Amino acid sequence: MKWKRTPLLYAAVLLACLSSWAWLAAHAPEREELTVLTIATADTGGTMYQVGSAVAQAVTQADESIKVNVGASTGSAMNVRQLQEGGVDLALVSGDVAQSAYRAGEGSGPSMQSLRAVAAVYSSVSTWMAPQSTGAEYVHDLDGRAAGVGPQDSSSQLAAQAAAQALGLDSLTLVNCSLASAPQRVDGRDLSAIHGFSGSPIPGIWELANQRACVVLRYEPEELSELLRRNSAYSLERIPAGTYPGQAEDVETFGLKCLLCVDEDLDEDLVYQLTEILWESRAALAQACPAMQAAVQGDYFFTGLPIPLHPGAQRFYDSLEGQGDPR
Repeated sequence: MKWKRTPLLYAAVLLACLSSWAWLAAHAPEREELTVLTIATADTGGTMYQVGSAVAQAVTQADESIKVNVGASTGSAMNVRQLQEGGVDLALVSGDVAQSAYRAGEGSGPSMQSLRAVAAVYSSVSTWMAPQSTGAEYVHDLDGRAAGVGPQDSSSQLAAQAAAQALGLDSLTLVNCSLASAPQRVDGRDLSAIHGFSGSPIPGIWELANQRACVVLRYEPEELSELLRRNSAYSLERIPAGTYPGQAEDVETFGLKCLLCVDEDLDEDLVYQLTEILWESRAALAQACPAMQAAVQGDYFFTGLPIPLHPGAQRFYDSLEGQGDPR
């Protein structure tokens, strides 16, 4: 017996297929919607970009429902503006710029009172390096000499200026120059030392110490106290022994935390989720980015911040007490 292919038969088959597809669609597991975020960092050759890339990778790998793209920028001030304008969702911002923005644009920086912190992710520290041949042991020994302090208006120059003012070094000449080229200029005649303000180790400073016998210059305790009194965004920091070639002891210095920031309106549950991922990824972050070594220890993420935490981040850190996690 032969089947006769009729339009009615085709219609019946098609109807059966459509019914099956409809049933499968109705009973298939729902796919989570992908959340795409962008994090603003800085130029691609700096510590901030490296940290932002590590953070983006950690979040993206930990949760299939979130993808974090990395955006380069000119740095903290631009990042605050982009966050405020909605051009990015996350931003790395140095502590001083964050504090100024939160306080409605103190100084010449941007204003953003809705700026909130998710976590502190690394520290920029004041690091002065001089050849042993100069005889300098402390920063104040540089008075009457010249030191390279990075590009004009850089955080390295601003921190060097703050130090010189607090220590009363009226005869210290601060010279703008690239920290990459500064080691070739430190000869006791052109420059006696160089200063950097970034995550440790700072490449240009490390290179100088690798080329010749050098000393990481120290601050007297009372000098650091005066400097911190004048500059509330700064905090005490330490350059651990062995950070630079020939450095046998820890060196007390000052610095500030660089923060992962968001707008206060960003969804609280999403921020909680991001904070949890970062907290649980601390070891991987430290391995991926040496500048984050200190950030993954103890309560670094959430203490000593110059702006308030986002409610989602605060809720996560509060939950650590109940888990018995060290704070």
